[in-house]
Amino acid sequence: MILGGIAAAVIVMSTVIFPFWNLIPDMVTEKLRVVYVENGKCTAETSDGYIIRNIPCDAKVGDNITASYDVKVKDRERKI
Repeated sequence: MILGGIAAAVIVMSTVIFPFWNLIPDMVTEKLRVVYVENGKCTAETSDGYIIRNIPCDAKVGDNITASYDVKVKDRERKI
């Protein structure tokens, strides 16, 4: 009975308090506009204004590049 209670508590905590599926990345590939370049790393902006940092590239400021990023990180940052 004690083990059942512990198991139930773990299940509730893992689904309500800390949903593990947030750890699985949801990658999106999108066309981005480069806004900053330093040492082979670009900072780019998505069409909706989200900034993606440290993208390896050889582009210049103002160029368009294609890059992948985790859309869940974007969503979490917007909620803060």
